[in-house]
Amino acid sequence: MDKEQIRLAILAQLRADLDNAVRAANAAHDAATNEESKAENKYDTRGLEASYLAAGQSRRVQEIEQAITDYEQLPIVDFNDDSTIRLSALITLEDPEKNRRLLFIGPHAGGLKVAIDSSECTVVTPKAPLGQALMGRLVGDEVTMNTTGNSCSYEIIAIL
Repeated sequence: MDKEQIRLAILAQLRADLDNAVRAANAAHDAATNEESKAENKYDTRGLEASYLAAGQSRRVQEIEQAITDYEQLPIVDFNDDSTIRLSALITLEDPEKNRRLLFIGPHAGGLKVAIDSSECTVVTPKAPLGQALMGRLVGDEVTMNTTGNSCSYEIIAIL
């Protein structure tokens, strides 16, 4: 599987998210500065709430822009069976029932899923619990995750 293709798919999704976030930020800004948002009395907080929303939407735009920059500059490293997991690793995990998951270790956009060929690849960041558990591991290592009181074990089948 081509990791550059995965990066391009992630960037395409981030750019679509950025377009949506910019529209939302502009709408929130318009609502915050609209004449109808002006407080009618000391208990009317519509304008204040709209300004908080506009600030949050603007921060979201900045976060996505930073994610795009980081993915554009992300060095795509070739891994082998002796490599330890780090940024840009493409990992295949297998659970005890032989179900496989494909993960890409990226700097941002954890949880984002992209379809490549006939496979689905999920982005995991090093800050996420699964990312923390995977960092520095090798092919053949077992990773155990505790999620909502359930324990899940995976074997690292491949690192590309």
